[in-house]
Amino acid sequence: MAKRNQHPEPSRKIALAGMKAIMSSGKALDEWLEHHEPYHRLEPRDRRFCRRLLASSIRYHGQAMLALRHYVPRAPKGRQQMATYILLLALTELIWLDGKSHAVVDQSVRLIRSVGLEHLHGLINASLRRCVKDIETHPSLIQAWKDDHATGFPDWIKSRLIADWGMDQADKIMAALLTPPPLDLTMADPETAADMAEQLGGTLLPQGSIRLSDGAPAQLEGYVDGRWWVQDAAATIPVRMMGDIKGKHVIDACAAPGGKTAQCIAGGGNVTAIDQSAARLIRLKENLTRLNMTAEVITADILDWSPQAAVDVVLIDAPCSATGTIRRNPDKLTHQKTPDVAMLSDIQMSMVKQAATWLKSGGILIFATCSLFRAEGEDIAARIIRETDLIPDPIDPQAYAGFMPYEGIAPHLLRLFPDALIDADKDIKKDADNAMMTHGNDGFFMAQFRRR
Repeated sequence: MAKRNQHPEPSRKIALAGMKAIMSSGKALDEWLEHHEPYHRLEPRDRRFCRRLLASSIRYHGQAMLALRHYVPRAPKGRQQMATYILLLALTELIWLDGKSHAVVDQSVRLIRSVGLEHLHGLINASLRRCVKDIETHPSLIQAWKDDHATGFPDWIKSRLIADWGMDQADKIMAALLTPPPLDLTMADPETAADMAEQLGGTLLPQGSIRLSDGAPAQLEGYVDGRWWVQDAAATIPVRMMGDIKGKHVIDACAAPGGKTAQCIAGGGNVTAIDQSAARLIRLKENLTRLNMTAEVITADILDWSPQAAVDVVLIDAPCSATGTIRRNPDKLTHQKTPDVAMLSDIQMSMVKQAATWLKSGGILIFATCSLFRAEGEDIAARIIRETDLIPDPIDPQAYAGFMPYEGIAPHLLRLFPDALIDADKDIKKDADNAMMTHGNDGFFMAQFRRR
């Protein structure tokens, strides 16, 4: 009789390699996957499972560590660290992804053998079988791990959120940041959004985006012929704040990868897209080519650049700590290096001061960051009033229709927490792979000013 294949599934081996790279070396999830050739050789369904398992294991690693310590009080370290990563992958799949218990246990034992730690297969087997039993008989224990949102957040995020928004709001923010992100599409022609939503089986959001629970963009209807691009629903708002820009000269500073640039072009603006990263602008140009759109694209540091003539609108989607995008970039929860928020805030302010000189009298400047910290939002807006000749310009509420913004701030400011989207997912069903329901939005701060 032929010996039964004992090799683990390639998708799980790749997820394990990614777990090691991200957890031990600080790699970014999407960057690692982009450059890991075996990942791209997987079949589409396996590639999708691999990314979902790896992203979820990074996202819930703090909570999964609570479960791990329950079953293995002294987690393997040093040369046996791979056993810890295997357990984290398996516990995540069992607890958060409703994985089939037999397959998870079997594949985990195969993984531990494949990395030369066969002597630990009994530990892996026994620990996971205990978890399977607890899922059935002790649901309150499992739920307690799921509800401990803060445990996986590094102190540099957690402490600032609590200081800025209070304990209760901070916990809600962290809970929202731990939800898997959806796939939001922005239509090149908004008039076709309803038909495209029906074709794709998605939900048409109030501000015009199409929301899917998941999917590989390049395989979806409308991708090849440039009918839409991927863009979080909240990220569309800064351009919506501009109002009618037909025929106006719009500068999109820090433009790559180009979602907002495409929005401005679709809105009829004459667009100049600037970014200091030549590599990122290559991607922007590729995106615009697929969308059959054109813009003036300039590689420059905006602190050292100025247009030849004054312009109507400037958008600064400034570099920041990007805490509002943790749903999409869960590896931020594992990075040991803390970003210098004070330095980023000074850079943001310098950008605004420079861009303010580009505007015509009456021209509009929109400042945005995907940060959840006041230091990169409300505090910058206050400095803009004190340190420039820009004046507050009220935001039209229609620009953020469908969102519930944070209340109690001035009408020229908009703060969106990652749970601000209202009733977005009431019609979204689980997909064929039983993917988790997705909802919410990227966290954003936006402010609108006008030059005197």
